[in-house]
Amino acid sequence: MISKGFVAILSAPLSRAHVAECAASWLERFERLEQVTPEPGSVATIGLKKVEDIMWENNMQFRVLNGEEFAWIYLTLDKRCIETSGLPAPLPDDAIALCLDVLLELPGVTTVVDQANERRLEELEAEGLL
Repeated sequence: MISKGFVAILSAPLSRAHVAECAASWLERFERLEQVTPEPGSVATIGLKKVEDIMWENNMQFRVLNGEEFAWIYLTLDKRCIETSGLPAPLPDDAIALCLDVLLELPGVTTVVDQANERRLEELEAEGLL
């Protein structure tokens, strides 16, 4: 199966406060927010009911669920990007993929790049943003 994904570039490096703002947005806008447990080799997730439930670590992975759709969110504290991935569901022409929707309305997002835009991603990497 082919996945879809996006990279959001932020105006400032991610802090705990900024991640908490993002999680609050996801909790408010979508049906469910989960976090991958930090144990090495684990693929288990725990549902988050509030921002205070976040298990803090340097590299974090979340899953947002909305109906039958889901999107993965990958972020690292002190970095200026958030990456997402998901399976492209059959959507009406005017619908937004969940892996893009989770990035919309987040504070500090300056640019969102489709993962298929390799040229732009290489430019961002050369600039030290990825």
